[in-house]
Amino acid sequence: MSYQNQEYDAYISSGLNFLDPFFSDLYAALRYVGLHVLADQAVVKTNELLLSGAIERCRVSIIVFTIDYAKSALCLQELVKIMECHRSSKDQKVVPVFYCLDPSQVCNLSGYFGQILSDTLQGTDENMMLSFATALRQVASISPRFLPDIGNKIKVMNDIVGHVTSLIDSAKLFIAKHPVGVDSRVQDLIQLLNNQNEDGVLIMAIWGMAGIGKTTIAKALYNQISHNFEVKKFVPNIKDRIMKNSARTSSLEEELLLFFQERVTTKTHNADSTRDKWWGLPHIKVLLILDNVRSERELEVLPVTRECFGPGSIIIITTRTKHDRLHEIGVNHIYRVKEMDYNECVELFSWSAFNKATPERSYSGLINYAIEYSDGLPLALVCVGSAVSEKGIEEWENVLDSFKRFPLQDVWQVLKENIDAVGSKEKKIFLELAYLRHLFIGMNRNDISQILQEAGHNVAPRAIKGLEEYSLVWFDEDKLCMNRLLQDIGREMYMRESSIVPQ
Repeated sequence: MSYQNQEYDAYISSGLNFLDPFFSDLYAALRYVGLHVLADQAVVKTNELLLSGAIERCRVSIIVFTIDYAKSALCLQELVKIMECHRSSKDQKVVPVFYCLDPSQVCNLSGYFGQILSDTLQGTDENMMLSFATALRQVASISPRFLPDIGNKIKVMNDIVGHVTSLIDSAKLFIAKHPVGVDSRVQDLIQLLNNQNEDGVLIMAIWGMAGIGKTTIAKALYNQISHNFEVKKFVPNIKDRIMKNSARTSSLEEELLLFFQERVTTKTHNADSTRDKWWGLPHIKVLLILDNVRSERELEVLPVTRECFGPGSIIIITTRTKHDRLHEIGVNHIYRVKEMDYNECVELFSWSAFNKATPERSYSGLINYAIEYSDGLPLALVCVGSAVSEKGIEEWENVLDSFKRFPLQDVWQVLKENIDAVGSKEKKIFLELAYLRHLFIGMNRNDISQILQEAGHNVAPRAIKGLEEYSLVWFDEDKLCMNRLLQDIGREMYMRESSIVPQ
């Protein structure tokens, strides 16, 4: 299973096998109330979750302590990572559960738990042993802690689930390590929201190219305004959570329905249409953010109509594609996220390269080159800054020079996916525009269409409109513009597909 880039409401860390009734029942109970839950479902525990970074992307970690927890070095490594997230700016919440185990044994590293732990850590590095012991003592002191009464499993599950959902409802979303430029864009959005009719339901789309910071801005907006709503939900990575089969889409819709119903104690009747299924919520003021929506099909199934929620509700969609469906569902505003300005680029790059807000003057020429290369794209600024961090000037020159020939892999992957998402005719035209950028960039829209039509692209006007909708190009005073990185990657893709050898 791939955990790449997915975000989760809760993670269950346990030495128990997933098939253990307590583990599987807890997982099912959390899922039942609409939470997106991460759990290691492998028969034999592996380090996949640790290596994937998925644990860091969870809002709450539930640690189920058992004797088996002390037997597993992987569990202990997970615990250290969880407590690092708990202490850091990510502020991950932690819920300790002591299953058939006295909490004092964990806190004091004593009793049978302490004996097993000592055997497990035999031969372990002293610093590592200290980090394990510190993490165990810290988590054992967190309140409230749950000591399940095996004779009353339903109450135990309800108590744990209730506490977890209350933590999630009150928790702030992690935005970014250095959220440069985010606040000004959030204020733009809040201004648009303040202009809405309080009696209605507002639907807004945050639209822009891959890597521009749509998700970061949406999270920051959620943190600022969520306290004004009776029920609020941020649903991350819609695209990653929905496979091509309709069953997975329905599963996500059901998860959302359960989440809202649990909070308003309203039961729905059996119905087929999306509108009927959500009939119990029109009196509730809801904030719903659907992140990374890619296809019109996702919008058709998910609850993005005014009939679903009560007056004053806000539905926000982040997308890199300006679908026709957005207009069909009555989107009030489509907010285009623009590239960062020069000062914002300098600050974000400086944080990534020097870990401070202002850069070293001796690097000014190289910094300007890096900023020019990134062309206002936050993803690229962070990746380039990280690539040259703690390196000397000569190493900087070598690294930045290599980007001329080989774009950064992380940036390449994200932007190539953006390009590959368009139709075959649109993609062909985009690659030609990128390859011949010296000719087309800055040219009038009609002139471009005419040249392409004369070259055999009869669908040129419609294809260019499609490229605009997919955030691959835009027009400023009717002149073609394209992000520099998209130009470079599009050019490289064209040459590869055409077997052109670079000069």
